[in-house]
Amino acid sequence: MTVFADYAPWYDLLYQDKDYGAETAFVETRLRDHGASPGRLLDLGCGTGLHALVFARQGWSVAGIDLSHEMIASAKARAEQAGLSIPFRQGDACEAGLERDFDAVVSLFHVASYQTSRDALAAMFRTAHAALKPDGLFFFDYWYGGAVLAQGVETRVKVIEQTPLRLTRIAQSDHDEQAATVTVNYTLFCEDTDRGTIRRVDEAHRMRYWFPFEIDAALQASGFQPAAHAAWLTQDAPSTKSWAAYAVARKSGTP
Repeated sequence: MTVFADYAPWYDLLYQDKDYGAETAFVETRLRDHGASPGRLLDLGCGTGLHALVFARQGWSVAGIDLSHEMIASAKARAEQAGLSIPFRQGDACEAGLERDFDAVVSLFHVASYQTSRDALAAMFRTAHAALKPDGLFFFDYWYGGAVLAQGVETRVKVIEQTPLRLTRIAQSDHDEQAATVTVNYTLFCEDTDRGTIRRVDEAHRMRYWFPFEIDAALQASGFQPAAHAAWLTQDAPSTKSWAAYAVARKSGTP
């Protein structure tokens, strides 16, 4: 069972306010800034495929990989409904598959922070390296450690209503500063107001925050040349104002 096994059916509804189009446009602009143009793109940790579908509509030849069987099933169904031919497969971001000769690899929505050890992060980087052609670009986001330490963790509640469904998500976090991890304990109440039923889902997501110097060391050891770090959706340096940051790197050698 993957970490999203029970969470997956409600994932898209919970993140319906996430602007996948704007995020994809931002990532594509950054890729173009570093010399890439629409070609072959691998979405590593593609989730339910929403970023991948936007990339495909923008002219990229896209493939996607995700650990969750449930999310891959959703991605395949969504692509078929949209009339898009996107090869989605279930797989581990830390295990290189047969994907090769991609112009770009993207890994979005903090897949890098689901790698909670340096070894796991390096393995993910090696997967991206194996999939890229020489000089290919790797774009990924992550939790920025400076912001996590400055802001601390808190309990958050999110309520979404889409008749007849009402979802209430409670996120309580435990911070292990020695391990540089935050375990987010989700409790999700899924209510069908027409049927008068309610289901409870509990999942724990252990995440690691990173600092640019750690990421750069792992990238260089994995055959990449680091190119940029910035706060998410900006070109400004990562700061204590936002947990979300991103990095861009170029394939430069053999791991």
